[in-house]
Amino acid sequence: MAVGSSPTRPTTCGFCTRLSRTSLKQQGTSGGSRRTVSAMNAPADTLAIDDLRELLPDWRRHLKAENKSKNTIDSYLRVAGDFIDFLIAKEMPTGASEIEKAHVEEFIIDLQERPNKRTGKPLSDAYVNKYFRTLQQLWRWLEDVEGEIDVSPMAKMKAPAVPEQPVDILTEDQLKALLDTTTGRTFENLRDRALLLFFIDTGARCDEVASLDIEDFDFDADVAHVLGKGRRGRAVPFGAATGAALRRYLRARARHPHADRTTGMWLGRKGRLTEWGIRQLFNRRADDAKVPHVYPHRFRHTFAHRWLAEGGQEQDLMRLAGWRSREMLGRYGASAADERAVAAHKKANLISRLT
Repeated sequence: MAVGSSPTRPTTCGFCTRLSRTSLKQQGTSGGSRRTVSAMNAPADTLAIDDLRELLPDWRRHLKAENKSKNTIDSYLRVAGDFIDFLIAKEMPTGASEIEKAHVEEFIIDLQERPNKRTGKPLSDAYVNKYFRTLQQLWRWLEDVEGEIDVSPMAKMKAPAVPEQPVDILTEDQLKALLDTTTGRTFENLRDRALLLFFIDTGARCDEVASLDIEDFDFDADVAHVLGKGRRGRAVPFGAATGAALRRYLRARARHPHADRTTGMWLGRKGRLTEWGIRQLFNRRADDAKVPHVYPHRFRHTFAHRWLAEGGQEQDLMRLAGWRSREMLGRYGASAADERAVAAHKKANLISRLT
């Protein structure tokens, strides 16, 4: 073995081969593009012991040991797989000790120039920022936990800036229009009305709602127990109208062909309704109501705005939404902050005592 080279061992890296087949599917609000490079499938006689392809299975075990959610683990491994494919395609080193700051920077630049498959526009700043922060986690693990490297190549790198782009909230007229599409007693109408009211009333995340089981609902206390980010559970309360819609849906659900095959709360034609199924459902209702750009997370922004506009306490909103950082409060509250500020100014009527 040459001096200074990394030790090697024969491997087919089956985990990485499987990973590479899915790592290129970028998911998220940006709707990333699918790359056609499958370099991790390329045959290799030997891989260095510190090759990222060898280390990813260990990182996966570490993440599971930290009780990270399946979605988080899948997302982290997708990003790492995409990074490895990029390195191989560009004939850059894949050994942890050989990768330099310049290699990571080239990858970030490539992401910034990569087209969104759905729109053809460059990937969003938030999407690129997510990739950057995921890679930071990988290098932190390699440096602090495993000791595979002395210093992270990202040690002096700054995350790409994400300009603040407040999300347009849904107006009350738009919310009413969406609900008006669910009148009637069909299974789909009862289910979709219950779903819409639950999103409007709780501001819960889509993955939290999709993973709910029937037993997660407590109709005595009018709360649902969801599992949020970081696998942190919390109770989200709902009002009387939402509770009534949920009970009507549950009676219809009991007669569904798949009612006894799953404990999942939300049922579709083939069984449990997935996150993607919920998004498609909202798209159909939005088309019927002629309300543009309706997606699950927009209800979360709308919930935060309506809570604050009605004088709700910020600390209570943080607990209801499952936020630990006030930074999230500012991000979501920014959606209609100007509107709330103008309303507060009118209410204060600062000049009234002077005239």
